[in-house]
Amino acid sequence: MYKRMSGKSLTLFLVLFSVLLISAGGVFGVQNEECCLYMEKPDCPARYTSLNQSQEIYSPGETVKITLSGLKDEYLMEEIEIQKVGAEREVVYTEVINEPVPGDVSEWSWEWNQIGNSGEQVDNHRYFALLETQCCGIYRTDFIIQRQVRPRCSCNCCGAWSTRLSTPCNRYESGENVAFNFSNCSNCDVTFERVYIIKKTSSCCGGTETVFSHEFSDGFDPGKSWSWNWGQVGNDGNLVGPGRYTMVIDVECCSSLKTSFTIYERRDCCSRSDCCQSNCCGGLFSFFLSSCCSDC
Repeated sequence: MYKRMSGKSLTLFLVLFSVLLISAGGVFGVQNEECCLYMEKPDCPARYTSLNQSQEIYSPGETVKITLSGLKDEYLMEEIEIQKVGAEREVVYTEVINEPVPGDVSEWSWEWNQIGNSGEQVDNHRYFALLETQCCGIYRTDFIIQRQVRPRCSCNCCGAWSTRLSTPCNRYESGENVAFNFSNCSNCDVTFERVYIIKKTSSCCGGTETVFSHEFSDGFDPGKSWSWNWGQVGNDGNLVGPGRYTMVIDVECCSSLKTSFTIYERRDCCSRSDCCQSNCCGGLFSFFLSSCCSDC
């Protein structure tokens, strides 16, 4: 009923079977070694929730940080690509990483300075980052780059009860440190832009002279409170003279903060510990101790 296979046919069959067996073994070997070609690792991080940005909106030039979490084994981060969200999906930045992540690390982070492949700051737009891994496929997260307008003070930061610039004394001797205190309400920021001290030079026409100035360029100062001592040294490096002075602080969202004081020439009687010096020279009790102190 069955035709007996000849020796030649049997040999050919065995050769073909051996080739198929070797090929199958090769496939299974590749699958085990190069898992990303056929299957993902069983301990890959969750596809849609593991890659996240540090914030949803970034200002132009601000560092963008993304993190892949949920790592449970050794991984290889191969490449990251930043694309514009839209129909064309323009690629603005590509970076080959090829960075192995050891098994004892639970998350991996990457930062981008918003400089594209052309070497220029990228446009304000919505973007997504694509992170390609060797055995876990591609992960995605979205973010926006846009110019952010800082909101106005969240509370009544400009009110006299919540924000105040003051000096503890209204009279200071020449050369004495002049102290300034700024108090702020607890739940809002006030940005200092410039502080300057002006001297009244004339009683008419608002004659003034700026003797000291300082620009604030390091972000949000002062937070909740701020104190500063001025050694009565002007911008020219010399000690200022006696007169009526006003310290002014320009702030971002409020009108300028001001406090005034007077600098008097140092007098011998004012150095007495029981007189003006102990009462801030011009304090309440100095007027009752001696006529000299009332003049200092």
